[in-house]
Amino acid sequence: MRIGIDIDNTLTKVQNELNIAAYNYAKSLGKNIDKSKSIFAEINNNANFYREKFEFSYEELKYFLKNIQEKIINKAMPRENAIKCIEKLKENGHEIYIITARDSEFHDDPYKLSKNWLNKNGIKFDKLIVNARKKAPICKEEKIDIFIDDQLSNCIEISHLGIKTIRISEKTIDYENIISCKNWEEIYTCILKWSNIDEKN
Repeated sequence: MRIGIDIDNTLTKVQNELNIAAYNYAKSLGKNIDKSKSIFAEINNNANFYREKFEFSYEELKYFLKNIQEKIINKAMPRENAIKCIEKLKENGHEIYIITARDSEFHDDPYKLSKNWLNKNGIKFDKLIVNARKKAPICKEEKIDIFIDDQLSNCIEISHLGIKTIRISEKTIDYENIISCKNWEEIYTCILKWSNIDEKN
């Protein structure tokens, strides 16, 4: 099968660190931050959230993503067992497609940024796709069989295409056709079951 995998907060776990960094950056700019709005709650890691939440101008947002966020994602460690599970998936004959929303608007070279991190951490893959703000049409075009992401909105859109979808999340609530897994061992077990079903069919 062809397995699509997101990077930030899927292969890594950096959301809390990014939230704190964005909050501190906003404070340094003198932004009027309302602490009652759950600044550190689980949210989507995207430019729109940061812009709206912290009232960043476009240039402020660009500085945050290019300079502050990049430092955090560059030094991020893979989630526990992510490397081992992907290696086993490759050994089982599956193709690994890394599909990330890191884009050319906010990063000088999102492909190089992502490839360097994947290589540095020994994560094996068959194809890397960047500039994927909308992942559902890319998954359809690339004939992805299973997709793994942390963002619920991405997972919903992709599952509506009939693609098996796994959301990595501490919350074990399943949404429609989306399976929620807390870690990579659970993800691997889930894919293994689907593989066995597909082989029998």
